[in-house]
Amino acid sequence: NDSQESGIVGLEGEKVFAETSKEQEQRIRKNSPFGGLLTWKLLRIIVKANDDVRQEQFAMQLISQFDQIFKLKKLDLWLKPYEILGTGHRCGIIELAEDALSIDSIKKKMGKNSRIIDYFHHQFGSSRSSSFKTARQNFCSSLAAYSLLCYILQIKDRHNGNILIDIEGHLMHIDFGFFLSNAPGKGV
Repeated sequence: NDSQESGIVGLEGEKVFAETSKEQEQRIRKNSPFGGLLTWKLLRIIVKANDDVRQEQFAMQLISQFDQIFKLKKLDLWLKPYEILGTGHRCGIIELAEDALSIDSIKKKMGKNSRIIDYFHHQFGSSRSSSFKTARQNFCSSLAAYSLLCYILQIKDRHNGNILIDIEGHLMHIDFGFFLSNAPGKGV
């Protein structure tokens, strides 16, 4: 998809995805003194402090299990497990979701009154295009998977900042600080 390689232009001429992760990696590697090494790799992480990420790490382990079960049973359900490492009682490292933006940031870039369908038309073209149909299928398979996951694990604190859409149309959830019997403001 040419629009994915060049970035997606927002409603006011602003790009929704200013740079893909592949483009960013090529740019940084080109400027790195170690870019010529075969083992060179760019890792995108968030270092969290004053936040206990051990519960998020446990949630991601469960999400990974769900993903493996979906694949084993050949279900058309898509989840995006990512690495979370609790390095201490109140700190940790979280892998960044590549080529994904929160619904909140998409709405800010596209305009306050924009809808997800507006973003999809802008990102993937008309409803009849193959890229739109593929993105719609990606959205549906990921929405179904995360709906099951959120229901079974009772994941709470869902809002537009915790729900992402990637450059291929997949929906994904982040921030699993509250699930099962743990709730915001109430503790366990």
